[in-house]
Amino acid sequence: MSLNIAHINLAKGLRGGENQTLAIIEGVNAFDINQVLICRKNSLLEKQAQKLNIPTIGIRKPFLLSVSKLKSFDLIHVHEGRSIYLALAAHLLFNKPYLVTRRILNKPREKWLTKFAYYRAELIVSISHNIFDVMREFVSKQSCQVIPDIARFLTANPLELDNLKNKFSGKFIIGHVGALDNAVKNQLLILKTAEQLRDYEDIIFILLGNGKDEYFLKQFVSDSNLTNVIFEGFKENIADYYALFDIFIYPSKEEGLGSAILEAFNFKCPVIAANVGGIPDILGDDAYGLLINPNSEYELTHAIMKLYDEKLLREHYAQAGFERRADFSAAEICAKYDNIYKSML
Repeated sequence: MSLNIAHINLAKGLRGGENQTLAIIEGVNAFDINQVLICRKNSLLEKQAQKLNIPTIGIRKPFLLSVSKLKSFDLIHVHEGRSIYLALAAHLLFNKPYLVTRRILNKPREKWLTKFAYYRAELIVSISHNIFDVMREFVSKQSCQVIPDIARFLTANPLELDNLKNKFSGKFIIGHVGALDNAVKNQLLILKTAEQLRDYEDIIFILLGNGKDEYFLKQFVSDSNLTNVIFEGFKENIADYYALFDIFIYPSKEEGLGSAILEAFNFKCPVIAANVGGIPDILGDDAYGLLINPNSEYELTHAIMKLYDEKLLREHYAQAGFERRADFSAAEICAKYDNIYKSML
């Protein structure tokens, strides 16, 4: 008999956690499980899920009024913080078990309802060991486990990639992908590094994404008269850019895991990333990429120039990262979730 699972993600946007929600659903489809995504009506997540032919139920605020929609499911998988209260309501009203995948480093709010909601979960899955430590402290007696994010398998469009290569012909491209949110993604450090390297005519920095700090970051570029920085905005053909980059940089100030690094690995793109959060879970001790202090403009500049100058080192990290992907494959990660789902029942 097939399991019926409701995945809940009530985020407004379509960021890393939402893409991981979709990746898990797609991966678990290989098992004998029926799945539905509960999400905000008309959200970017709902639209993307429908493109992928993932069944959805769109709901509107107040979300708790939609709790009856969960009555027919065997269990519930919560993918972001706001969703846990809907799962708790289904648990209390219909005795539905639920698990939570926690993707952010900060501790949940110290409110009795929040703590109660996490205590009533069957399991808390953390995507990195740092998050595991945070959640173990928050709910010390709760069952916790580490399961990392999935390395999404993206493919570039050869025609689009050729167009990009022609557009940026002769350039050494340092790329970054992420929401323009400097408090988290630390793009100002990238721009200050670009300032240090402005005399290298072949080096350019390409940033993909949009967000609340877009005006501030573009104003810095304008005020500093930087001609080596290009904002490409939000792009659906993100794979074409990963395939274009010579180096991928990810100097976040905080990061649950850093799934964009796994995406870069897929295209044999050497990585420089901050030694924070779950990123060392991926890169090890400089085994699969270079780790830097996110507060050090010098370290980022030095790491870029090290890879720029040493082609063999770039090739080494490109291959090491590509092979590292296997530890984060959809088949391996989703098999773990399949075992959890069946053990919960």
